[in-house]
Amino acid sequence: MSEISLPTVASFQGRRDPLLGRTVGRYRLVEKIGVGGMGSVYRAIHVEIDDLMAAVKLLSQSLNTSDLHQRFRNEAAICARLSERSPYIVQIYDYGILDDLDLPYFTMEFLKGHALDDLAGSPLPVEQVVAIGVQLCEGLQVAHDLGVVHRDLKPGNIYLSGDPQSGWRVKILDFGIAKLVSDAMIYGERGQLTHGYLGTPRYSAPEQLRGQAVTALSDVYSLGMILYELFSGTDPFALADQSFNSWYHAHTERMPRAMAQANPYGAVPPAVERVVLACLQKEPRSRPAGMREIAQLLRSAVHSEPSRPLRRDETRIAYPLELNANQRDRLQKHLASLIGPIAPILMRQAQVLAQDAQDLVERLAEQLPEKQRASFSHKAMDLLGATPSRPPATNPGADPSPALDANFVQRCERELAHFVGPIAARLVQVASQSGHLTQADLIDRLAAQIGDPTKAAQFRRRFLS
Repeated sequence: MSEISLPTVASFQGRRDPLLGRTVGRYRLVEKIGVGGMGSVYRAIHVEIDDLMAAVKLLSQSLNTSDLHQRFRNEAAICARLSERSPYIVQIYDYGILDDLDLPYFTMEFLKGHALDDLAGSPLPVEQVVAIGVQLCEGLQVAHDLGVVHRDLKPGNIYLSGDPQSGWRVKILDFGIAKLVSDAMIYGERGQLTHGYLGTPRYSAPEQLRGQAVTALSDVYSLGMILYELFSGTDPFALADQSFNSWYHAHTERMPRAMAQANPYGAVPPAVERVVLACLQKEPRSRPAGMREIAQLLRSAVHSEPSRPLRRDETRIAYPLELNANQRDRLQKHLASLIGPIAPILMRQAQVLAQDAQDLVERLAEQLPEKQRASFSHKAMDLLGATPSRPPATNPGADPSPALDANFVQRCERELAHFVGPIAARLVQVASQSGHLTQADLIDRLAAQIGDPTKAAQFRRRFLS
């Protein structure tokens, strides 16, 4: 339901716009580049510096009420705060009102590149999709940390600058605007807002389609839809009918197809597919807990196992491992007795990536000191009521790794504590247990635990001097 709010190749020729040539703030409108339910978007040039361009979005006159003016102003402030905190959110330069028309407007950065929509219809390489997905997660996490839920996340609201060779840079658009558009569209004649569906059916979470509360976990579901399409080249339900009712039924009742069915010649690692399908769980509480966790899962999954093309007659099912509440609680309690309060986080991450119960236990055991792993694994399998289906994963040919310098490990703990607090000691202990670990490897592993890319970079810089 949100408008086209980014530069496109649409020309709009043959329709003279009376606003073209007009000065809005410090910019002159020179070309209409987008139009939609919210209003129009223009390419604009600075009145004194011809090489300085921006995009200007004007609210439609049909939405011109005092209540919506205030909401628009509030949303503009939210967008500005978000763009200051993340390079993956479109930058807002200015907000104002055209006095004679009483029309609010945004001035924002002019983006050069492609809308994610332009890449729809064919699968992208796994590494490219993971890179795009991680950037989306990092941008959305900033919004969620400030209590802002996008509510209309879709390829049309995501822009890619750069190129696949040098690396795409994601820009997320229309934070908060989707809410304003939808509020206006269900605005009653008596000036009261009524309840109704908000969003785009193809990418909406089940609870959103039902008109229930929309939370950050609803954005998680929408992200899952986007990632599935980028990996497979099509949607998870193979819908021919694009009506609201069809999408409602698909999102609330049907299970997503395995990616091998959607794209038999694809090469998506099962661990990566499990992350995407975890995002598409019907119940919000069954999805990954947040964007930061999804980013970590994607990074881990893409390196956890090699991808390979599938035979045409081969079907790969990679749904996340399901545990009943009793199994989950007992295993988590046992893990917490050994590793402390970080246990729930490690459980969620391992459960998304695990192929079966034994794989789950092995992934959790890797987080423990070597001397505790065997006893933990034995008891954990008993708690799950599972029988080992293969010998435990080992690497007997590996040479023992030389121990990291104790002073360096202690320094890592001190530096990390500035960013994550007391849990730094445990994170360093876990990260430093793997074999053949260099100082640079340890720094990389710890930086990945911070979540915030800016703070992670600050952590790395502490070791450059």
